[in-house]
Amino acid sequence: MASYIQQLIRWMPLILFILLLMVDRDNNLHVIGYIILLLSYTGILVLRVLYAKEEWHNEYNKDMDEHGKPIEKMSDYKDQLNLKNETDRES
Repeated sequence: MASYIQQLIRWMPLILFILLLMVDRDNNLHVIGYIILLLSYTGILVLRVLYAKEEWHNEYNKDMDEHGKPIEKMSDYKDQLNLKNETDRES
């Protein structure tokens, strides 16, 4: 079932384009249905991006937790990498 949904999401831009060409613009039901489908797909994409961002922060915070404060910005990550490189050179 999950594989089917992933395939559907992967092919959704093509499906939406074909539906855009086929929608009867005089029929309000067609227009509302297309807009709802488009907004749903957009919401799914936004949620996937936000989830990936959260996972990125969790992944790199685990690596850097042993060195001190958590990473909130990319500059924090660069600072911690520089600190780690300096301690490695001194050893």
